[in-house]
Amino acid sequence: MKWLIRCMLVVLPGLLAAAPGYADLKVATSLSDLASVAQFVGGKHVSAQSLCRGYEDPHFVPAKPSLMKAIQHADVFVSTGLELDSGWLPLVLPGSRNPRIQPGTKGFVDASEGVHVLEKPVGTVSRAEGDVHSLGNPHYYLDPKALEVVADHLARVFSELDPANAADYSANAKAFHGKMDASLERWEKELAPYKGTAVLPYHRNFVYFADRFGLKLFGTVEPKPGIPPSPRYINELAEAMKKSSVKVVLYQPYYNADASNQVAKRAGGAAVEIATEVGGLPGTDDVFSKFDVMVSSVARALSGKSGGPR
Repeated sequence: MKWLIRCMLVVLPGLLAAAPGYADLKVATSLSDLASVAQFVGGKHVSAQSLCRGYEDPHFVPAKPSLMKAIQHADVFVSTGLELDSGWLPLVLPGSRNPRIQPGTKGFVDASEGVHVLEKPVGTVSRAEGDVHSLGNPHYYLDPKALEVVADHLARVFSELDPANAADYSANAKAFHGKMDASLERWEKELAPYKGTAVLPYHRNFVYFADRFGLKLFGTVEPKPGIPPSPRYINELAEAMKKSSVKVVLYQPYYNADASNQVAKRAGGAAVEIATEVGGLPGTDDVFSKFDVMVSSVARALSGKSGGPR
């Protein structure tokens, strides 16, 4: 039932946004955050939809024929880049048989271009280290300032493809900056009391969020990226948390909550479900509300109160 409610909250708005004949440019993205930014920048001239829903793991999206069909008539495809969607997008794009959005065309966009990338591996990347991204951590969309870079990039792409509305795209991107900067000031104030505090994420999704807001990451519930924890590892991790007074575990809707709850309980802390992608939980319908809920949930958890949004 919980899954069904999320589907109703996320899928229906997406279908409405993608109504045929509504806009000049039909935009598809591999991530819901990118669709949110694209819609803000494009305004009335764009209809944007994401292939990956916010409650789905963006690393592993089934390359279904329905996804290929959904982008058959798209004018633009926006990839997250940095290999986040590399496990499924190379199958979906060719399967769409849409020449306008293939890599190397004007209609294909790598949204990570221009973004300051964290955790770039040094030396050879080995699969023995788990699902490590060779180009750096791809979860840049958890930094509000990185999304401003994406907005500017999309404004340029839309203007090139639809020059008649270039002024609107530029104005919308500028408005996006203004709204994001004002929101960021509020979010930074809310998390300021917890600067330097450590949290334990399930996966390395929170690197950019922690870097922006001055939090520390105390390892991960996963022993290695993409590798589930063993009972022994959970026990060792919980003991290490106790010694370091780490009380908060963060996990996404698409990860197994049991492991996060076990670690938190044994460490005497709390596990909090956080939507790191738009639409992952109720009330996270765009990038601004997503950060509203994220910041509020993390702040409340670190204060010792309930992890839910205010």
